[in-house]
Formats: sequence, C-alpha cells, structure tokens
Amino acid sequence: MENLTGWWRRAAVVVSLVGHPLVTAPAFAAFVMWQQPGERGALWLLGCIATVAALLSFWNLRQTRRGRYSNFDVSERKQRQAFYPVLLGLLGLATAALVWQGPAGPLREGLLACWLLLWVCYGINFWLKVSLHAALSFFLAWALLHLRADWGLLAFVAAALVAASRLALQRHTVPELLVGTGIGLVAGALLRWL
Repeated sequence: MENLTGWWRRAAVVVSLVGHPLVTAPAFAAFVMWQQPGERGALWLLGCIATVAALLSFWNLRQTRRGRYSNFDVSERKQRQAFYPVLLGLLGLATAALVWQGPAGPLREGLLACWLLLWVCYGINFWLKVSLHAALSFFLAWALLHLRADWGLLAFVAAALVAASRLALQRHTVPELLVGTGIGLVAGALLRWL
C-alpha cells in the first residue's frame, strides 16, 4: 500500500491512536461500570484494567526511550518477544485479582478470555506479528455486543476502521490483520460460550 498523505494519513493516525488497546480496554471497562453501576466487580475490572494500561504505557515508553523498542506500539515482531511476558504477567495478575474479589462471573470470564487471546497471539508471534489492535478491537466489539447490541454493532464498524488504519499506516500486513481479527472473533465467541 502506498504511503498516505494529507488528511487521510492524519485520520489513520487518529483512528489507530483511539483504537489502541491501551485506550480501548480501559474505555470498555468504564462502559461496563457505567452499564452496571452497582456491580462491585465492574469497579474492580475498571481498576485492574486501568492499572494494567498505565503500567504498560510506562513500560513501553521507557523501553522506547532506552532504544529497546523501535516505537511505543512495539511494531517489531522480535521486540514483542520481550513485551508479551510483561503484558501477560500484568493481565494475569489483574485476572487473579478479579477472581479473588468474588462474584463478578461475566467480568472475570471476559478478562480470562482476553488473557487467553493474548497467549495465543504470543504463541503465533514466533512466526507472525499478530495485530493486537485488531484482535482486541474485535474481541471488545463481541463483548460489547453482549451488553448492548446497538453499541456492539458500532464497535464492529470501529474495529474494522482500526484494522484498516493499521494497514494504511503500514504497521501490519493483511495476513497479520486477518489473523488478529480471527483471534479476536474466536475469543469473543468463546466469551459468549462462557
């Protein structure tokens, strides 16, 4: 794909930033809390996800400034080998905290499905750099569809735009986006089954 110029490139950058997993995951958790205001587990979910996002943001920024990552998104497949253990460890702790706190069954299962999604992406990363933007966007769209169908359908459109922005910015190839999208959809279906 040719390099984009002008407002098309700026639009792709904005969509990619807004669709970044460190933005969409806390936004989803905040939406869940807003939809279930009395649910103690929703507050725990928001706290856990916001903490993970803040710690990962700090980690990625620090590694980028030290030159260990070429960019904040960790766009090099080999660099992701060092990123995934940090991501999986933090999300594993968040999942354990949500399990420990008690009764939030669907929230706990959603976080567990997300954690499994990331393990699959980590395994595939030895051969192909899976788009985490696409995987998480489509997973969250599925999850949102379970909560509110109207918002879920909009989230699927947004997920497609996020995936397109990653292709337009040449951060991923079509196979990387297709695999990420497929993993996100399968994990969303798994969540529905759970």
